[in-house]
Amino acid sequence: MRINDNICPNNYYKPNNKVEFLTSEEVTAKEAEIILNAKDTIHIAKYSFNSMLLANLLVKKAKEGVKVRVVIDPLSLQGAGKEWEKRKYVIQYLKENGVEVETFPYVPTDKNANLSNFSKPYSTSFYTVNQDNDYENKSNYQLMHSKYVSVDGKRAVISGVNWSDGSFKNVDSGIYVEGKVVDDLEKDFWFLFKKSGGKDYEYVPRAEDAGNSCASLLIADKVFSKTSYSAAVYNAVANAKNNIYISAFVLSDPYLIKLLIQAKNKGVKIYVILDPNKSPDYSNPNYDTAQKLKEAGIIPRWYKVETYDTSLSNFLHTKLLITDDTLIVGSGNFSHKGLRINHEVGIETNDKEAISKAIQYFKTIWEENTSTIPYLPPPPSNPQTIRK
Repeated sequence: MRINDNICPNNYYKPNNKVEFLTSEEVTAKEAEIILNAKDTIHIAKYSFNSMLLANLLVKKAKEGVKVRVVIDPLSLQGAGKEWEKRKYVIQYLKENGVEVETFPYVPTDKNANLSNFSKPYSTSFYTVNQDNDYENKSNYQLMHSKYVSVDGKRAVISGVNWSDGSFKNVDSGIYVEGKVVDDLEKDFWFLFKKSGGKDYEYVPRAEDAGNSCASLLIADKVFSKTSYSAAVYNAVANAKNNIYISAFVLSDPYLIKLLIQAKNKGVKIYVILDPNKSPDYSNPNYDTAQKLKEAGIIPRWYKVETYDTSLSNFLHTKLLITDDTLIVGSGNFSHKGLRINHEVGIETNDKEAISKAIQYFKTIWEENTSTIPYLPPPPSNPQTIRK
């Protein structure tokens, strides 16, 4: 059924899409499903990728004649020991078996940044990163932090889920989409692919009307003077009338915190779940945010961490925002870097079923796996917690 284009509340929404909110357990299953059914192209942007199982699936499709293209970030899993070595093996395996893999270039957040730590600055070759660089180097560079799979130019999964082994045990979320909004996602992929050194293919829109939902692709990137990702997040919070739900791996953007406090003062009920994980290498900004919120009368809850064991990662990795009539989900953390600097991709929709399912997912986490005081098991000797 096609809806009237004028029904969408804002001109940046695209009509006639099919959207479905996805929980942690559903994201990778849906990605695998659409990959298995791919007929023509598979386009993937993943910040982190070292899953041999998913690599085998991509190789299988490449051998069937499907064009498989992947863009990854050069710094993900840096310093992570065996995880880093596995990533190198997986990427080489993909390249040797017909998958086009490109690595996002090193883009400093400061134009005067020193790139001497890297053997070939701005190279797209995977083997140019010095594993011994410390974690702080990551904060000096724009990350290709997106996490999506687009198939045949018609259907896609956009999420916060990486394709690294520990990521599949995190609490996360995503969205499945069909419709014209996928055309915008394909444009984003070709932008990334070309920027990362890939061949400049001619983009041809292929998405078709698929449902009756309004949706908008959200993109953050330091090269844009204004990002649709930050604008959508700020507008959703500023315009909320009754409830705001935020489940966040990172919540530290000063303007967003200011808007949440303003919303609370207008009588909006604010529900916030934060991830508590810390390490000697990283001071989690969520603790400062929690204090600011408490002082304003907003009491956040903390996800209950089960273990610090890197083989059983247990982070609240969501980037989920829900208001009365808006759902935003994607790869962007609610930090200045996540909303304005990194290359991030998300989806905004007013689909009632998706919003209802997302709220129920949030409430389940809130009621069953949070506490008012953060609890952390003893950390490992070599923690890998990094925030973007």
